[in-house]
Amino acid sequence: MIKKIIIITLLTLSSHLSAKEILIVGTYDSFSSEWGPGPEIELKFEETCNCDVQYIATNQAGSLNSNIFKKGKDILLGVEVNDFNEEDSDYWARYDYGYFAFIFNKDKIENPPNSFKKLSSNNDLKIVVQDPRTSPVGLGLLRWMKKIYPNSFIENFKLINDQIITYTPGWSEAYGMFLDNKADLVLSYSTSPFYHHEYENDYKYEALIFEEGHLITEELILVNKDIKNFDLAKSFVDFLLTEDIQKIISSKNIMYPVDKNAMPEKMSKLKVPNKLEAREFDTEKLISEWLKASID
Repeated sequence: MIKKIIIITLLTLSSHLSAKEILIVGTYDSFSSEWGPGPEIELKFEETCNCDVQYIATNQAGSLNSNIFKKGKDILLGVEVNDFNEEDSDYWARYDYGYFAFIFNKDKIENPPNSFKKLSSNNDLKIVVQDPRTSPVGLGLLRWMKKIYPNSFIENFKLINDQIITYTPGWSEAYGMFLDNKADLVLSYSTSPFYHHEYENDYKYEALIFEEGHLITEELILVNKDIKNFDLAKSFVDFLLTEDIQKIISSKNIMYPVDKNAMPEKMSKLKVPNKLEAREFDTEKLISEWLKASID
């Protein structure tokens, strides 16, 4: 009997010692997909700890910071800076950034517009855009145009809206339509051509660079408040900022790394737009104005 008790005790202790701490990371689907940076980052981080990283992904990146999606997550990865309130987290960091831009095929468009004014006057161009209610990219377009046209947003968006053939739930659907030649332009990031340059050796895709400037977008990783494994979550945030992981993020998430030493060579050769910032706008009011511009 004593021998059995000792064995059971040892097995119990062994089980506790070997139990892995679980880290639940809420993010968007392209980050955690097999072709995104998530899986490789997961494996490399798990080599540094006795832990199990688990991604829970959404195909609507705009919902990342919602109360419904935040529930049960230790970390949120991919929150757009304009949707972030510092009171929501005790530890956070920027891990990549980019600029909203329209992507085009230079083999099909000989004289691409270099401003919103010229874009809106070219009625032959078909544009696909993400729904701003579900996509931070689509919402980025509203903020971008509101920054440029603070007093005439609705009037100017109506002109662009006439060229928009559809609003998709997320980025992947919109970019897929563009690659399938269903649209001439797609709203994306100025770094998007890097993917085609790096992985396909295809240089026909470029970003339109507007003389008015381009809205910067920064992606954040943040630790949710009142979680039990704060130290583990904090170490994951710090891990994302190391040079090796920044290289993975820039090459697979197709965004500029915050660590300049991690910049891929071909990405460094892309045209960098003039930077605009727009953190002063009320999202609900902006959505309401967009609905008025797109329906009326």
